[in-house]
Amino acid sequence: MADKKCTIYIVDVGPTMWQVKRDEGEGGIALDLARKALLAMLEAKVFAGLKSDVTGLLVFGTDETDNQLNDQTDEYENITTLYPIEQPQLPILQTVNNDIPHGNVQADAFDAIIVALNMMEEHCKKLKYTKKIYLFTDGESPINQHDFDRVSSQILDQNIELNVLGVDFDDPEIGLSKENKSENKKRNEQFLRKLADECKGTIFPMEDVLRQLSKPYIRPVKPMPVYRGKLTLGDTEMHGSSSLLIEVELIARTMKAKPKSFKKYSALAESANNIENKTYEVSHSRTYSITVDENVNEKVDVPQDELDRAYALGKTFIPVSKQDENIFSFETSPCLSIISFIRKEEFRRELVLSNVFTVVPKKDDLVAAQRLSSFIHVLYEKDSFAIVRYVKKPLESPKLGVLIPYIKPPKECLYFARMPFREDYRRFTFPSLDRIVTKAGKELNVHEYLPTGEMLDKMGKFIENLDLMSAATDDKGNPREYLKVKECFNPINVMIKKAVSHKALYPEESLPQPDPALKAQTRMLTTLVEKNKELVDEMRTLFNIKEVKGKGKTTKRRFADANVVVEQNLSLDQILNTSKHEGLENGKRTKSDDEDGRNSLMLEKKESVREVGFADPLGDFREMVSNREEDLVTQAVEQMCQVIEHFVKSSFGTSLYDKALECLKLLRETSAKENESETFNKFLKELKTAVFTSSPPKTDFWELLGSNKLTLISNKEADDSTITEEETEEFLKMKLEKKSIIETVDEEQMPTDELLNLMDDD
Repeated sequence: MADKKCTIYIVDVGPTMWQVKRDEGEGGIALDLARKALLAMLEAKVFAGLKSDVTGLLVFGTDETDNQLNDQTDEYENITTLYPIEQPQLPILQTVNNDIPHGNVQADAFDAIIVALNMMEEHCKKLKYTKKIYLFTDGESPINQHDFDRVSSQILDQNIELNVLGVDFDDPEIGLSKENKSENKKRNEQFLRKLADECKGTIFPMEDVLRQLSKPYIRPVKPMPVYRGKLTLGDTEMHGSSSLLIEVELIARTMKAKPKSFKKYSALAESANNIENKTYEVSHSRTYSITVDENVNEKVDVPQDELDRAYALGKTFIPVSKQDENIFSFETSPCLSIISFIRKEEFRRELVLSNVFTVVPKKDDLVAAQRLSSFIHVLYEKDSFAIVRYVKKPLESPKLGVLIPYIKPPKECLYFARMPFREDYRRFTFPSLDRIVTKAGKELNVHEYLPTGEMLDKMGKFIENLDLMSAATDDKGNPREYLKVKECFNPINVMIKKAVSHKALYPEESLPQPDPALKAQTRMLTTLVEKNKELVDEMRTLFNIKEVKGKGKTTKRRFADANVVVEQNLSLDQILNTSKHEGLENGKRTKSDDEDGRNSLMLEKKESVREVGFADPLGDFREMVSNREEDLVTQAVEQMCQVIEHFVKSSFGTSLYDKALECLKLLRETSAKENESETFNKFLKELKTAVFTSSPPKTDFWELLGSNKLTLISNKEADDSTITEEETEEFLKMKLEKKSIIETVDEEQMPTDELLNLMDDD
């Protein structure tokens, strides 16, 4: 259960708070500063929505009097209870924002504190509460210091935290002293400091309070263990003397903070005028129905408890009765058992899943603390992690995890993080970024896609210049780290809270703009941009970076387009300046001889394609075949054969069959024209053998070739072919008989190394 909290806010609403304009800071009136600070504090409590966190609101300096002590003693006048002690809701925010009174009487702040103590005593009684009082004042109203010792003793005895938020108060910590203070304000401020010192309270200048409250509020979370149990190594029941048992607790260290959830709001209820006490809440209900007769299309509702679960097997659903559902439950008991150990450098960072938990010894267990400390130090000194089996509660599925030692005096603990099972791990292979190998197996050292030494140096310097460890400056101008985790807030969560609060107080106004400080977190610092401007320009030239513009939306040409005047994208200067644009004829630009020369040089410099790749095999193949500077036809045909074979063998289902078919059509057409028929026919025969003998067979691809009548090249199609038309027709009809020999191997007789190789995912 969360700790109970009781907080009372006391606000000075006397005439000096709202009639006198301040000269300090941004000017304005003191009551506006108090209202702004109070709203920020109350919003955090309303958003938290904790029933255990109650709040009261007192104002002093009002023309009227409404408080419990006044009813009993006829004293403590001009003090009003605006909000009794209860869980804060939206009305208290609306009261503070719109209806806070403006009094014309200078009331006693010390009397208001006494009234707040009485309210707190009546509500909390002898129960355990975390009690706080916040006093907002400018210190101008007279204060009666009678009963100082009794009140200060009561505050100390009841363990109440007193905080005074003073408008234009001095700040001794930084040596700031306000000028032109009245004698009454100086005397009252001195008294409040004495009271705060006596009660171990605190006085804050209002400007500092607003500066701190401008930052997003993070509600503190009480550390609650998600697991209380044993950390074991070995079998503690059968071999107690040679095993390890430590009583530990797991406490969440990182947990995703979710934004405020939305609920359905009934617009129908909002428009209805004949309904009283409307809640605008939308209730959900779910019904299950089955079709009795498909011809009639009649459906009958069925209770949920009469339904069984069904699991999809392809397009078929396999029902599983409730009696058989126990096969899915795993009989487990809570545990945190060490399975093995792994070297720190061998553990891959991508294997960490989800949240991180802190493993600490059981509370008030010195033996567990001693054992866990020894275990942490051993792991730390050996540069090792522990792999564990984790079960949170009985009958829960077991999970894999890793224990990482952490030592930073005076703190030492283990961090626990989830690890994936084999089914959770996804491994993909991507082309190397620093190594290019041709189809023939030759490794290239120089290529347009390989970075040069100058590129690496420039990029290294660019990364060093973007170092955030000294990118920002503190109040004194000293360099400091920028974007610390403690300073970075989720802009979505903050904006949602801000938008909901603003809409609650100002329903007719538009939503506020995002905080500039939050927007700045998602953009590069202007100082870093200026610092790297020249380097970025050099890298842009070195890497030949160009802007690629989209083709835009294309439409079919219509007859009506002929009536539309086509605008020439030429300025008046371009049209009139014939010295710079001598190639313009009838509004159109013509190519000059120099331009033709430059274009021809660019064509000569363009590197010819020498490899059929997987990204655009058709384009690469056509360009290699059309190369007239050197004969690359045979090389292109051989590489295309390898590409087609790769597509067929690596196709998941029929995903790559269409691509392989298009490549095969182009290869057959080109081979017939370029006297490469023998190479094509040999490849097609080998492909057929591979299709029928692969595991599993790819017979559906061969059926695709048959439907497209894609067969061998006959001697009527190409002079270099020796295949007749009858043989080509028979080639498509003939099927290979796959001969397989199934050998069974007993795993117990298989060598251990082979079993490990089967399990190794590398």
